[in-house]
Amino acid sequence: MNNPIKKILAIGYSVRHIVCSGTRAGYEMYAADAFGDEDTLRCAVRYTPLENIRHVIDDVDGILLGSGLENADLGFITEDKILGNSPERMRQVSNKAWLADRLDELDVAHPRTSLMADINAQRLRYPVVVKPIYGGGGTNNILCMKDSDLTKFKSYDFICQEYIKGTHASVSTLSTGKEAISVGVNEQLIGVASLHAPGSFSYCGNITPLVSQASERMCEIAEFLTLEFGLKGTNGFDFVITGEGQPLLIEVNPRFQGSLDTIELSTGLNLVDAVVKAVRSSLLPERIVTQRYAVRLILYADHDVVASINFVDGIVDIPTDGRVIRAGQPVASCTGTGATRADAIAAAMRRLRRLKTGLKT
Repeated sequence: MNNPIKKILAIGYSVRHIVCSGTRAGYEMYAADAFGDEDTLRCAVRYTPLENIRHVIDDVDGILLGSGLENADLGFITEDKILGNSPERMRQVSNKAWLADRLDELDVAHPRTSLMADINAQRLRYPVVVKPIYGGGGTNNILCMKDSDLTKFKSYDFICQEYIKGTHASVSTLSTGKEAISVGVNEQLIGVASLHAPGSFSYCGNITPLVSQASERMCEIAEFLTLEFGLKGTNGFDFVITGEGQPLLIEVNPRFQGSLDTIELSTGLNLVDAVVKAVRSSLLPERIVTQRYAVRLILYADHDVVASINFVDGIVDIPTDGRVIRAGQPVASCTGTGATRADAIAAAMRRLRRLKTGLKT
């Protein structure tokens, strides 16, 4: 019989969304990430820098994994405490080279992919995207237009992937390990210049739901792969929908995703509570209903700034007062909801304008 889950530690590059969701569900949340944002500190019973998490894990009943840990050494965490995929499973499925090989075997449509160390034997069709084998959020993803662009990437640490134009999308699934359902189909905001995205592939937020003729097919693929890969808890599947309406799978994120905010705002589902019930009690929600559109916009700094941001409804990931945010780093996020996509975007944009007034050069 499983022990009841009361105290949960969220670990990742940024865990504000996980910690605050768990707090809303009534759990006693602990946090360990790279930022220590104001709203993370307010929601967490205890905050610990990532390098000190070994001192916290014995104090909690369960652990939730976020982004940035795909290839981390987490062998000191006992698997029975993890509410989701084991570190070994997460490392395997997050490996983009491994994923491409498995998708070929399973006949799931995806961009042509090869290890950088193997491309001399292949004839590339430009443009291509070079990206790290591990990592998310579009970090260090580079669009290459010719052979000379590839010279600095001759490494097994990178893959070369066919560049696909289209609509960026994602599906979030919830799984017991034996059953899986889709809980959100999201439009991904990638490389948005008005949000000062530091790269063409930088993750800048989500809009939920994405209304598309490809939605049903994307959900089918995501649910099939969730069970095929033996995934539990919450898992994210990133797609690009071509101009012909075909969804191509880009990568899999076998941990909590940045779309948590918009999925919860759009559906009313609490994802942390849903994950605990799915993993520990094999329970899935009977029905997920989209109630409204929801938007999250991530603002990046286009130059070095000093944060001074007041708590305002709809502004999240708030940096501590006086923190210096370097150019290219995330500043904060703005959310908005509405009966239409346009209304939700407008609500988020109003908060974005207010956020910008709280920054100093």
